[in-house]
Amino acid sequence: MIEERSSHLLFHATLIGSVLGLAATIYLLFGLAGYVASAWLNLFVAGSFVAAALASLFLFLKTLSAANSLGRGIGGVIVIFLAAEILLSLVPPTARDELTHHLAIPRLYARAGRIFEVSMAPYSYYPMLLDMLYTPWVYWGYDSVPKLIHCFYGFLTGFALCAYLSRRMNFIYGLLGFFFFISIPAVLRLNHWAYVDLGTTFYSTASLLCLIRWREDQTASSWLALAGTSMGFAASTKPNGFLAALILFFLMAFVLAGAPQRSVGKIARQMFLFIVMAALPVAPWLAKNWWQTGNPFFPLLAGFFPGHNTGDAQGAVTFGGLGIFAKRELLYGESWWQMAALPLRLFFSGRDDNPQYFDGVLSPILILFLPWAFKGKWREEKKLLAAFALLYLAFALFLVDMRARYVLPIVPPLVALMIYGVFNVYLRIKRPRYLFAILVFFALLHGFYLGRYFQAVGPLGYLAGRESRDAYLTRLVPEYSTFYYINHELPLTAKIYLLFIGRRAYYCDRDYIHDGGELPGLLVSAIQSARDSSEIGETLERKGITHLMVREGLLVRFLDNNLSPNQHILWNRFVAERLHARFRDRGYALYQLDG
Repeated sequence: MIEERSSHLLFHATLIGSVLGLAATIYLLFGLAGYVASAWLNLFVAGSFVAAALASLFLFLKTLSAANSLGRGIGGVIVIFLAAEILLSLVPPTARDELTHHLAIPRLYARAGRIFEVSMAPYSYYPMLLDMLYTPWVYWGYDSVPKLIHCFYGFLTGFALCAYLSRRMNFIYGLLGFFFFISIPAVLRLNHWAYVDLGTTFYSTASLLCLIRWREDQTASSWLALAGTSMGFAASTKPNGFLAALILFFLMAFVLAGAPQRSVGKIARQMFLFIVMAALPVAPWLAKNWWQTGNPFFPLLAGFFPGHNTGDAQGAVTFGGLGIFAKRELLYGESWWQMAALPLRLFFSGRDDNPQYFDGVLSPILILFLPWAFKGKWREEKKLLAAFALLYLAFALFLVDMRARYVLPIVPPLVALMIYGVFNVYLRIKRPRYLFAILVFFALLHGFYLGRYFQAVGPLGYLAGRESRDAYLTRLVPEYSTFYYINHELPLTAKIYLLFIGRRAYYCDRDYIHDGGELPGLLVSAIQSARDSSEIGETLERKGITHLMVREGLLVRFLDNNLSPNQHILWNRFVAERLHARFRDRGYALYQLDG
């Protein structure tokens, strides 16, 4: 009975995620056709999210009602953590990638009334499935709802884990897996940011769990179709979803190769279904990029697809051909043994807002019980879980700069293996209280992290009305006061060139441009090509620029280090003759380009 109920829960959790992915894909297609301002389209996508959230809540409460007192206690703790995340989600957006990408690009779409090519931002060409779900709410001005949508994907991932683990053990272990997933510090932090990492994590996890379920009953094509669809939605959410999809494809091939007495025709049909269902969700994104740039994977794989348009990505920061280990040695001075220990350090030494320490915090408990996880039954399933986590981590280690959120898809399979380890230890240990003590210790540790972080964000003052939205943003976003001045004092025809603002342009209500990378490529090019100071202004005016918003300290240091003496003279003359300071605050300044 519990196996049937748990399969039902996993199926519906995956189906709910797929329905949301379908709604986002429909929004993309109609948005490209110019219907972003359509009330019916926006209400359709918003209603899809509300219906998905209510259906999931109903299933979760129904699961809790079937649990015993211990299960309801764990469920109560889950509710407390989720309630804290909801409160944190209700404050205005302040996280970097919200302001540069996941809310800023949808806001450009909302202002234009259509989805169009944003060539100054290379990341706008990435698949943006969840951003489609965010766009209606940004259009209406409810920019806290995208955070709740991202949090919902974290909830769905925990719920899918709960369903899988409950089927193999019981609801107590399922709820324990649910809790430890949503309480991992990196997940807690992402739960109230309008990012997309939890979307990739959900879809890759759903695909993996459906693949495992199909392996058990290979006559059930619905599980295979859901596995393929979820794999496609993972690739539609973020570039690292392509990595997850590649690994899932190899695991699918491995499962097929290990099946006894199977005809070639049947293998081909099953593989065809899997690939077609995976291709359907990602095809619109590839087609969009092909049409806009000539490269379906732009800005990736530029050497294979020399497209007709590479955007306005001037000044992009790169390290040439340096690999991740050479970069870490150059940037952080790490020794060979520190870099060799990167996979372990990821779980023990993470720190928020520190790229050297993975810009996020995982937890040692994810690997603490691994030595006991592979004992007992279901070894083949455990091998698939471990293979996905190990391959994903290995590829990510060599392909990208290591960040905790970049490798978040490894967390659910590691949580599943951790719960298997806890289950096996419990069956063999003579004094279970020691096991309970370890679990309670890590639960309190994760709760302590949430408490400290909740205090640092301080949402209650804002939610209680003691602090206005503008005051809150001015306190937490250093450049906000300059944007406030721009929005209230400059004419609607103004166009701002953002320099060393980190492309955090979400709160700018006037037209703006920025360079594709961190460096001011347009400005440097204008200075280097100018024969006199007037030509610098002419280059900027041809772009329609009327004002420059500058982080002054960074711009001064950059120009000091990158201009020749003659170029310095031209720049200083241009500043004296053409630039007029309009506003300064907290290291940021607004200059008007005078005629």
